[in-house]
Amino acid sequence: MIHTAEDDEFSRIEHENKMKSGQPYHFDTYVSPSQRNAVLEEVAKEFESMRVAFGDTAASFAQYVREMKT
Repeated sequence: MIHTAEDDEFSRIEHENKMKSGQPYHFDTYVSPSQRNAVLEEVAKEFESMRVAFGDTAASFAQYVREMKT
């Protein structure tokens, strides 16, 4: 049997579908809302520290991250 470029493409598509069918991530660690909020606040503070380099954009990112808190 002759192997063609079309066969390669079908093989690639089949491989991609197999990769998509499984569960790619499994998280078994619980993060409380207060822990999550603390991390988001830390990230927001880091954005604020970049204000000199990025100006209002850093402030906007900091505000966006703070709005993610629950």
